[in-house]
Parts: sequence; C-alpha cells; structure tokens
Amino acid sequence: MKTFLLSAYACEPEKGSEPGVGWNWALELAKKHKVVVITRENNKQAIQQYLSRHSCANLSFAFCDLPSKLSFFKKGQKGLHLYYFLWQICCYRLAKRMMKTIRVDYAMTVTFGNLWLPTFMHWLPCDFIWGPVGGGEGIPKLLWSRINKKQRLFERIRNFNKILPVTNPLIHGICRKSKLILVRTEDSLRCIAKKYRKKCLICIETGVSQQDIERFQSTKQEDKPGAKFDFAVVGKLSTLKQVNLAIDAFASLENCGDGKLHIMGDGPEKDRLMNLAAKNKVADQVVFYGNLEHSEVLRIMALSDAVVMPSLKEGGSWVMFEAMLLKKPMICFDHAGMSVVETNETAVLVPISQYDLAVKQFATGMASLAGHPERSREMGRKAYERVTTQLTWKHHVDRMCAFLKI
Repeated sequence: MKTFLLSAYACEPEKGSEPGVGWNWALELAKKHKVVVITRENNKQAIQQYLSRHSCANLSFAFCDLPSKLSFFKKGQKGLHLYYFLWQICCYRLAKRMMKTIRVDYAMTVTFGNLWLPTFMHWLPCDFIWGPVGGGEGIPKLLWSRINKKQRLFERIRNFNKILPVTNPLIHGICRKSKLILVRTEDSLRCIAKKYRKKCLICIETGVSQQDIERFQSTKQEDKPGAKFDFAVVGKLSTLKQVNLAIDAFASLENCGDGKLHIMGDGPEKDRLMNLAAKNKVADQVVFYGNLEHSEVLRIMALSDAVVMPSLKEGGSWVMFEAMLLKKPMICFDHAGMSVVETNETAVLVPISQYDLAVKQFATGMASLAGHPERSREMGRKAYERVTTQLTWKHHVDRMCAFLKI
C-alpha cells in the first residue's frame, strides 16, 4: 500500500464537475492505498458529513485557504485563476510541513488541471503525478470566425503558450520531475515536449461510479408515440457550444418528419438561436426549454433518440457520460475530449471543417441515425458498454497504478 498526497482545490462528495473530479479520484485511490487530500476550507463541512456516514479508513483530509484579506478580489469566476495560483502556494507550504511527520510516496495535483497553470507540488521530496491536465484543447482555426474577439484572444494566448509558456514558466520543470503525466487528450499530449511523452498517459479527467451506473439503470426509458426520431442538445447557449450548428443541420434535413430538436439550457445566445429556428422555418420543431431540473433533463434525454453536441471545445463533459449511460448515440466533432470519450462505434464523429461543410456533415449524421434506428440503438448499446467498462473511476485509477507498477 502506497501513500498519496493529493492537491485538490475542488473536492466535494456527491457533486459533479470539478468538485466531483477531486472527490472521486481520492475516493477510488483510497480503496487500495492511503490517501491524504489537501483541499479548500469551504469543502470541509460536506466532507465531514460524508465521512460521518461512511467508512473510509484510508482517506483523510487537511484544509487550507488564503487569508480573507488576500481573497477580496475573488468574486465567483472573476479572479479565480489568480486565487487558484495563490492557493497552490498555500497548499504546497502545508504539504511540505505535513511531510515532516508522514511518509508520502506520491504527490498528485488533481482538479483545475491545466498545462498553463502552475503547480508547486512537484517540489516535494517524493514522486510526482501531474494531472489529469488539459489546456491543449483549442478551438480549431477553421471555426474562429464563429467566436467573438475575446475568445479569439484566448486562443492566441493558448497558441503562444505552446511556443513560450509565459503563463506557466515551470512547465518543463514539472514535466522533468513527474513520474507520470496524465493528459486529457491528444491535443494536450502534443503540448508536452517529446522527450517527456513516454511519461504520459491519455486519461480523461471525468469518470462514472458504480452508484452512477445503478442510478441510470433505474432511469425510465419512456415509449414514444409514432416513429418520429428526436434529437437532444444540452448545455449553455454560448458561441462555444455552437448550438446554431445543430439547428442549421436539423433544418437542412430533407425529411425531419414530426421529429423534434430539444434544446435544454440557457445563455446569451438564446434569442439569436430562437430567431435562427424561425428563419429556418423549424420553430415548431425546435423546442427551447431553458434551464431545467436535472431529473427533467434526463427524462427528455431518455425520450430522445440521439444527443447532438456541436461544441468547439470540451474535456470530459458530463453530458457525454449521461448520454452513454442512457444508451444514446452522439453526434459531435472528432476533436478534444469528444475524441477520447467517444468512438466510431458509439458516436457519429464529424471531422473539423469550415462551418457550412460541418453543417452538412452533422445533417448527414442525423439523417443516418434517423434513417437506421436499429443502428442508432446498437450504437447506444455500445456507448453504454464503453462508459461502464472503460470510463469508470476504477478504470482510470487501475490504468494509472498499472503504469506506475504499484
């Protein structure tokens, strides 16, 4: 049994997104090894409540945060990256003190894993695991015309970082010290210097638990009236999600019949998207729900036949995992996290292209699934098989331990 010391800025039980990532990596590792997690003070109450109800003998926590006078600038997402940088310093100092009294085999940084954000845990006197880290997943230049000036600026900074890592000058030192680098995608792998790539393992940051699998097994798959074929889109209505592409593709289908495109989510693009549906004369078949309770989102997804995700950039989006657990095939770009989570057996993977061609390719995928419902159902079954065997937290941790030979 080895001892792992985890830096997990976000870590909270029974949560999704980043808090779920930190929690589940720690929880799964603790099934075979001793795990000590350093996380923020605001996670303390939820963690202690969970530990009071569940036995986790190998799992313990230490909490740290910045003094309040140094956190005045953090308001929601504003100031987050600066706060995270300063918190990493605080975390490292606490970890260094802790290692005077406990033996640690591996230090590991999880959550908010980004190649362009520094960590200091590699300075500790033990082996270091970095990741899962992303940051190489940019918006393809062919589609830059579809994003705003601010987003294009971020993409230019990202591309400059690949040449000269100004936002993380420690990257080469971190790679040199790392025993293992978990990278989310091929895009991020290409950002690692070739001499360090033998240390890398492609591993998406998100996974599913046995509890997730059991919960989705109980999700009712409702019967639909008639033979219509419905598509679902889930996510924030922003330019990065490119929901307009799904609407244009749906409208271009020669025969959508009485099928519908269900759009769940809200955001700054909603009015423009509703106008687009009206312009394309499919307003009656494109249903905008706004933000819904999660249970209602799952109900509509379960009632749909396929999920469309024309997003320009994703890591391990939970929507993909939910679709797979519901046995739904997906239509998405063959890019970034979509290329890691999905395969040609579970999804229609559309190559990156200019917008008009992408619309045609998404429409072709939608028509193919609608015209061959048995193929669609088979892809859904393959998706469920993949997510419950290859994309679980257990599988992620087992692969990591096998790489380390522990």
